[in-house]
This record gives sequence, C-alpha cells and structure tokens, in this order.
Amino acid sequence: MSIFPMPIKSHLVEAFFGLKAGQLSAFNVFEKVTTDSRKVAEQDVFFALPGVGSNGWDYLEGVASQGYRLVVVPKGVELDKNLNLSYIYVEDARASLIEFIGEFAKPYPKQICAVTGTNGKSSISYYNAQIAQLLSSKSAIVGTFGLGTLDDLKESEQTTPDLLSMHSLAIRFASEGVKHLTFEASSHALDQGRVLGLPIDTAIYSNLSRDHLDYHGSMLAYAQAKARLFAFPSLERAVICMDDDYSQLMLQSAKCPVYTYSLKHEDADFYCKNLSYFTSGVNFDLIVKGQLFSIHLPLLGEFNVANAVAALAANWDLFDDKSALVNALNSLLGAPGRMQMIKVSDGPLVVVDYAHTPDALQVALQALKLHNRGRLTCIYGCGGDRDRGKRPLMTAASLNNADISCLTSDNPRTESVQQIIQDALADQLDKDNLIGSGQLRVEPDRRRAILDVIANANANDVILIAGKGHEDYQEILGVKHHFDDAEIALEGLNKCWSN
Repeated sequence: MSIFPMPIKSHLVEAFFGLKAGQLSAFNVFEKVTTDSRKVAEQDVFFALPGVGSNGWDYLEGVASQGYRLVVVPKGVELDKNLNLSYIYVEDARASLIEFIGEFAKPYPKQICAVTGTNGKSSISYYNAQIAQLLSSKSAIVGTFGLGTLDDLKESEQTTPDLLSMHSLAIRFASEGVKHLTFEASSHALDQGRVLGLPIDTAIYSNLSRDHLDYHGSMLAYAQAKARLFAFPSLERAVICMDDDYSQLMLQSAKCPVYTYSLKHEDADFYCKNLSYFTSGVNFDLIVKGQLFSIHLPLLGEFNVANAVAALAANWDLFDDKSALVNALNSLLGAPGRMQMIKVSDGPLVVVDYAHTPDALQVALQALKLHNRGRLTCIYGCGGDRDRGKRPLMTAASLNNADISCLTSDNPRTESVQQIIQDALADQLDKDNLIGSGQLRVEPDRRRAILDVIANANANDVILIAGKGHEDYQEILGVKHHFDDAEIALEGLNKCWSN
C-alpha cells in the first residue's frame, strides 16, 4: 500500500526539491518512497539515509541494476556518476524524507503515543491501547507484542521499526480507521532517529535500569537517549513516573505540560495508595488532583498498578467521561508474557514474565511475594551476545528475592550455554553450598528446568519463569526453535497436578 493518496506528478517533486522545471521530465509520476535498496521499483523515490553499520548510498550500484530511478542523497557524498541514476542532493536526507512524507502523504492517526523506559514499555502500550479501545476509540500498537490492532497483531522484527516503516505504519493504520496509536520508543530508535517527524502528541516514561550498555556505553548516555523523546515539538503532554531516579532528567527535557504519576509521592498528579494484594489482582485508591477513585485492577504486582495508571494518565485529556475512563482499569487484560498466570486446580501458581534485567527480575519477585503463600521459585537465564556484566546481577537478584533459584538457558544465540551460566555464577563463591542446600539449582535445558521445578513444587507455591515472556522461540546458534514458556508450564501442571 502506498502512503500517498495518488501518484505524485514529477513537476510537484521538482517544486518540492527546488529543481528546474523539466529536470525530472524523464519521469511521469512517482508512486512510492523507499529507503530499502532491495525493494526499489522504477516509479519510486529512493532516499539514501545514513545508517549504523552502513549507509543507503553504499548500495546504489544495486539500486541502479534494478532500473532507472530517482535517488535523494546528502550533499558531499562521493557517488559513481556512471550509474544510471538521477541524483537530488540535500543537506539532510532524513529530514528531507520526513518533509516529503508530510507534504504528500495521507493523514496520521489523531492520537500517537510513544512509551519509553527500560521496563514496562510493552505493558503500558498494551494497557494504553485497551483503555482507548474500551472508550470506543479504535486502537493499534507497535512494539514487542507485534503491530496492529489488539485483536490482529502481526509479528514485528524490531521493537521500533525503521523511520520510513514507522511513518508508513502510522499512515496505514489511520487509513484503516485507527484513531489511537501507541508504540514503544526504544533507546536505539531514539538515538538513531527512527521516530523523527512522527506527530507524537503524548510521551510516557516509566523507569530506567541497567540495559543496552553494550550499545550506549553508560547509564547517562542511555538516559539521555530516552530523554530525547520529551523534547519532540509535537508533544501536547508528557507522562512521567516520579518514582524513578532519572525522572528529573525527563522532566527537565520536557517542552510540554507534564502529568506525573507515583506510588510514593503524594504530590504527583496521579497518586496510588492503600494497595491490597489478592490472587485476583490489586485493590488501591487513586487520587487524581484531589479526587479519590477506588480501583480493582485484575493484574498482579505493584508495578502493574504503575503501568496501568501511566496509561490512564496518557488518556486523561482525550476523553470527557472521567468515570468511564477510570472504570476501564477494572477491565484491563494482562499483557502476553507479562505476569501471565498459568494455573490448574489445586496446583501451584506459575507466572510467566519477560523480566530479563536484574531490576525487572527483582521487581517481579518482590511483587509475587505479596501474592505468595508458600515458597517462591525463580527460573531464569541470561541472553547470549548481550551485556555480560548483568549476568551475575541476575543471579544476585534471584537469590536475594526467591526461596529457590533455578539457573537455566534463555536465548544463548551464538554463545555457549555453559559459558553464560559460568558468567552468571561468577560472583557466587559459595555456589556449591547453595546447590547443596537446595537454594540454587542449575539445569541448562530450559524445558527440563521448568518441568522439574513444577514437579517438585507444593500446591501453594508460586513459580516465576522469567526472561522470555511472550516469546515463542529459543534462539540457538542463529536458529529459532519453537519454545513457549507458558506451553511448557501448562504441560508440567497438567502432568503433575491435574486430577
């Protein structure tokens, strides 16, 4: 599908770029824009954008081999003039692409919300879309869970797609009647300019903890990448968690009105207190600018209270019926692989969660302690080809917050599982004593680890399977094998606990 309502006449493209009349007379019309050299057609305008590992202009020979077409490139780039291409030189190819889309493309959804933070992005996005949907505003999401409307999600290769894909998706959704789009703005995407030019009206910040330091190099650089979102000129509101150490940086970066939310600070615009935990969820009082609402949230964990309230705050200005808006919290469904409950009659409660950072693992375990009546067991692993420094921290988070820890594989990717496990145990000088006492188990086979823990559990235990969440695969040596934590957990429960 083209993002343009109709083909663009060549004289309009000439006028846009300030070219002489007739300079593009060899072309009749242009139907699409593209930034992917592998997907160029004769009536496309190819924008050669700068990249991370390579640049669009590195592939012009391949572009030329596919037919005669128009290429937009930055000034100063050395090009092969013998290629059968027409060049348009611009100061900034990315900015030029954004302006071109703005000039000729179809409209965007009425509301576009971007969510950033280390943990909670996916859940907040999911709840944000649900709230809008419950109030009759057709919604879509782009992120970890996929892209599309909530009842028709398609797999997404990246948390935040490339620049042109993001704009194209938003425009396509709008043409399908979507009024409310929420997407996850990863730190990589913000650093690489993949969401520039989107008419984002709402930005949400959840928290920041150690992650992606292999890319950013330091926590400050990581935080500064996130903070870029709050300086977007199109923003009408920002929603920022006051309970996070980096909230002040986000507040200082915001160039728009801000709603704050908190479970600790009474002066927040959205303040949650008197939390009570049940197997069916959490009851709490929500105070919004002096007005009290009593909430039953059918989700597990304190952090889900924060995530749901962040989504509520993002929608606060968009709907007049505040009572219906608040009541939407009572109907929220849990996000896939985020504190997802797997249970059979009279068996232990198994919870599948995406927690794959030390902070997220600690938060998930502490949350489950409040719902737990027996032992708390944590099954966890560490991803390969990622930050090795957090591996021992994952083990510490599990040992410090669970009664029993079971270290297993996650997505080893190209690394040895044994090496990853060795890294994860590097700080545990007394690991033999921990294993001997039963506090620590090591089982490299993730399937066997899940089944063994369930087989040895008591009926009132809680078991957290952490790290993979909604993922339905395990990546080993570049190959993705089907593997679903929830499926394996249910298999174990049915085998050991079903009558």
